[in-house]
Amino acid sequence: MQPWKISAGLTAAIAGSTFLIAGSRLGYLSPFWPVVLADHGLSLAANLALALGTLAAAIYAAGRATGLADLGRRVDLAERSVRRGEGDPDLSDALRRDAEGDWE
Repeated sequence: MQPWKISAGLTAAIAGSTFLIAGSRLGYLSPFWPVVLADHGLSLAANLALALGTLAAAIYAAGRATGLADLGRRVDLAERSVRRGEGDPDLSDALRRDAEGDWE
């Protein structure tokens, strides 16, 4: 999995949970939302976009620093080598039987 996909998914999950929590806590503003958005809508949108961008960049940087960027490629390489018959012979045999449809 690419680090930008991990970053996008985690950013969406964190932003969604933040909106759910913040939405319930800001219920008292519901009669004033038209006024707030009319006066400060552009500023709110710009700050929200910057916050989401910063969060995504921080998650991406953490993924790159911890080695998540290469993890998908390494797992794929290990799986291809096992399917070729290199490494654990029991696992290779089980993968061959699974590909043939023999699940016994």
